[in-house]
Amino acid sequence: MKKFITNILLFSLTMIITAFPQVKAQTTISTGDMVITSKLMTFHNGIYVARGGIKAEQKDSTMTADRGIYDQELEVIKAIDNVKVTQPDTVLTADYLEAYPKEDRLVARGNPKVTRIIERQKKNSSEESSSKTRVILTCNEVESFNKEDRFLAKGDVRVIEVEYRDSETEEEAEENEKKPITEITCEYLEMFSKEEKAICRNNVVIVTDTLTATGDKAIYLNLSSQVTIVGHAHAQQVSKEKGSNKNQTSELFANKILYYPDEERTIAVGNVHATVYPGSDSGKKDKDKDKKKDKKKKKKKAKKAEENADGESSEVDDSLEDVPAGDFTEIGGDNNDE
Repeated sequence: MKKFITNILLFSLTMIITAFPQVKAQTTISTGDMVITSKLMTFHNGIYVARGGIKAEQKDSTMTADRGIYDQELEVIKAIDNVKVTQPDTVLTADYLEAYPKEDRLVARGNPKVTRIIERQKKNSSEESSSKTRVILTCNEVESFNKEDRFLAKGDVRVIEVEYRDSETEEEAEENEKKPITEITCEYLEMFSKEEKAICRNNVVIVTDTLTATGDKAIYLNLSSQVTIVGHAHAQQVSKEKGSNKNQTSELFANKILYYPDEERTIAVGNVHATVYPGSDSGKKDKDKDKKKDKKKKKKKAKKAEENADGESSEVDDSLEDVPAGDFTEIGGDNNDE
């Protein structure tokens, strides 16, 4: 989160109450480019309390909560219940938020959730196109260190990426989140904004359509679109066999595994143990074979029924119905004399 959260809460809970130490209704104050509104404010023993909702706006950022508290002695600012911080393409929600102005740090607890819209550029031959996805992070606690441009998510961390759809309802968004493009789980996730780098630690699991990877630590570099997995690194990847429609699964154990999501390419480094499990033909070939087999069975049954209807004896061997599809020459019977 950015510095504006700390500054907004500090100004809203000190300036408003300093000017209006008694209970006031619907108070709005402008300071610089910030507009702060609170319905009810009280002051007692150096603690300022905003009840009935608080809203702070600065440029393109807005913070809202049901209640706010500022402890002047400890210099701790708290936003309580239905906390929501909205910025372009990013929304943070939580039940509780603390801001520490001196440390330029904030902590969000109680079902914290960060949602961000990401736009990526794609190159198809000579044409360029862009696509949007929605990234959702949930955990037990979010901590932001603004001076260091560092962000930390702790406990039961889960990050998913889903398709972004314009004007989708909350119900549609929840349904869409059940089918993620990518899912990452771990115990700790540390993000560095300037470096565009993220580090996942402890029980890391990465799942995509074609890859499942695990390890003790994973490092994601956005600029090079590379994921490095270390510590008991293990990966299973599904790919097409060259020159065929067959799928094959590659299983890797190594000291380090490099994964390139844009290319769906994997490299294993150090003490590598690799196993390839060949697959089977997929798609049209198998379906065509099944269709031919079914058609031949139906033809034989129709012929048998026709012979029975004419009063002729049928000596068709039922075991022939289960033979593989193909052309067969009948051997034996009266035709052998020829």
